[in-house]
Amino acid sequence: MKKIRLFTFGLLVLAIFSQTNSYAQFYDGFIGTGNIGGNCTTVGATPDCANNGWLTHSGTVGTIDIVLGSLNYTGLPASTGNKVYIIGDAALTRDVNAAINPTITTVGYYSALINVIDNTNLGTTVPNYFMHFAATAGNSGVTEFPARLGIKSVNAGANFRFSILNMSGGTYTDCATDLTFGTTYLVVVKFNIAANTASLWVNPASLGGTEPTADAINSSSTTAPTGTLSSICIRNGWDSGNSAGAPKAEIDEIRVNTTWAGVTSTGINEIKDVKSFQVSPNPSNGFVNILFTPKTSYNVSVYNTLGAIVYNQTNINDNNVALNLSKLNKGIYFVQIKDNNSSAVAAKKIVIQ
Repeated sequence: MKKIRLFTFGLLVLAIFSQTNSYAQFYDGFIGTGNIGGNCTTVGATPDCANNGWLTHSGTVGTIDIVLGSLNYTGLPASTGNKVYIIGDAALTRDVNAAINPTITTVGYYSALINVIDNTNLGTTVPNYFMHFAATAGNSGVTEFPARLGIKSVNAGANFRFSILNMSGGTYTDCATDLTFGTTYLVVVKFNIAANTASLWVNPASLGGTEPTADAINSSSTTAPTGTLSSICIRNGWDSGNSAGAPKAEIDEIRVNTTWAGVTSTGINEIKDVKSFQVSPNPSNGFVNILFTPKTSYNVSVYNTLGAIVYNQTNINDNNVALNLSKLNKGIYFVQIKDNNSSAVAAKKIVIQ
């Protein structure tokens, strides 16, 4: 299970990320199982067009699956859970989005750990994009895709390059580094709405502090953005005109924020032995048990996805605590524990159904 999944802001982010000043609009470490975005065969069908906080907005063949294991990158907080897999098959297409809350109206960043497995499905001339922002969120009407992260193979398929495009209608700018298949890279993308400019970093020189010089910058498209970034998207698509598709790749640790530090955080004051913090059953009908072996007393708080506390219990000394959350609406919540001795925190996503 993934240690932390934060799809929220406000109080929860303030509690967990106060030491790094990263007020996150979105974080997904893929704590769940199955797939993201569902397996619907008709866009807009419910509930099959939604799963694990993501919704399908285009393409209804195949799934974007959550697979065991995680990707890690030196300098970022360790990840101990799952990741998603896009299959890199022209016959299997599905595009999914997850809402950013609150939406972004100035400058937005997203980052991800990406392992491109091989050159399957990759074009050799024109890149095809597989991650981007969108101006809207949901199952339908998801349009306008700024900050497009593209990819193509180079050196006769021996390597690949990431590239960036600000908006539709322009020409991609490559990151000039030839990259190696089967290697995990930290990729960071920035979009300045007012300037209509997208920037790209691959394995950036600094994390969590001052924003370094970008590896590639693109403002080639003159299509003007509407002014809002409402969702982050993964695209498992195919460009028949250029015989280029999404890569066969693993993606993990997706972050969205309005600052560089917010998507390249170097760590927080976490409870080190996270295995001692367990929540079960999950999903549940609202009755859940928390198992935690503290050195001293601890507090438990439950947050909704808007960052509001919906349950709180303090100064707990027992290592097994039963929570009655049955009066809460069905949906996603976050259980946070805080060690009163060290002020260290840990959090887990729970689902009430």
